[in-house]
Amino acid sequence: MCPGIEIAHQPSHNKIIAELNQSWGPVLEVWEGYATDPEIRYKGSSGGAATALALYCLEKKEASSILHIGTHPESPLQNIAAFSKSREELVARTGSRYSPAAPCERIDWIRETDDSCVFIGKPCDVVALRKLQAQNEQLNNKIHLAISIFCAGTPATEGTYKILSKLNIKADTVDGLRYRGCGWPGMTSVTIKSTNNQTKQLSYEESWNDILSKYTQFRCRLCPDSTGEFADISCGDPWYREVKPDDKGWSLVLVRTERGREILQKAIKEGYLKLERVDPVTVPQSQQALLVRRRHLWGRLLALRMMCVPIPKYTGFSLFKNWLELSAIEKLRSYGSTIRRIITRGWIRPLNPTCSNIQQQTNINDNNLLNSKGSEFECKA
Repeated sequence: MCPGIEIAHQPSHNKIIAELNQSWGPVLEVWEGYATDPEIRYKGSSGGAATALALYCLEKKEASSILHIGTHPESPLQNIAAFSKSREELVARTGSRYSPAAPCERIDWIRETDDSCVFIGKPCDVVALRKLQAQNEQLNNKIHLAISIFCAGTPATEGTYKILSKLNIKADTVDGLRYRGCGWPGMTSVTIKSTNNQTKQLSYEESWNDILSKYTQFRCRLCPDSTGEFADISCGDPWYREVKPDDKGWSLVLVRTERGREILQKAIKEGYLKLERVDPVTVPQSQQALLVRRRHLWGRLLALRMMCVPIPKYTGFSLFKNWLELSAIEKLRSYGSTIRRIITRGWIRPLNPTCSNIQQQTNINDNNLLNSKGSEFECKA
């Protein structure tokens, strides 16, 4: 079920927006707007659209719970999978978490419930969910809606500690941490344990651009899906807009499936969202960094394969066509920088991930989880 091994798109139908398909996957409609609930719009990272959609499903009894990510109640620097069943729980867990997070670790909660659920996660989380659904009809029937957030990569926890260091805060004194939200794009705010609940802040540019983005995993740079191409609906930031002081937040919403379109229309009609259709060009205008990453990917994979480093298998992503959109210099950079990384990090002699090694390293004893031929794991792509 691992999304890191292989991801495959099925052939798209005729209703998708053709000019977006090569770089952004299947998109039926592009919307922009915000949650009508002022608190959700304000606390959400980008207009609160994902939270508003989930709340609609809860309050209109289309789903009984939301599986997503929240802050660990006893450790504010850590994330934990959460199962929200009320508006209060949902709102308390708004906002992006720029550190390791795994909502799929509690997929058993969905299996055990008798009702439909909403899933909110990163693009890779949604891919894992879809693979599980394809193998489990009972689980498949319980997923009412899958929502993905846009993702530029998951920073290691070390990035969070660098933020604390810059603010001169000790980790054991942290009482609360918000990476963004409470305005758009919002401040990174750290509350310190004290009698007056002192809070220190960094701007979004300082925390993400200057610190956290430098700690994203290299594996994230090999991901072809930054915008949730396998979700029913995906949400992110319309960065083409000029960020104004006291801006309450805006969401860019991509409808990817007929189910997503139906639920979005009902949420708008019921007053949970205020959205308007926008030109498809809004997507590349808003997410230039993600577009550049997609275009560099084919060159990176080529470099890894030429050096006999195992790579994932991607089908239906038009990666070579995207790479051709780069200038000659950028093409060489995508290839050359990866070669340099392989050499400096000692990947010239990669591990040989045979079945026996995988079992020894992960202590997996269920042979049904593994292909009996170890060679299937070696440089498959």
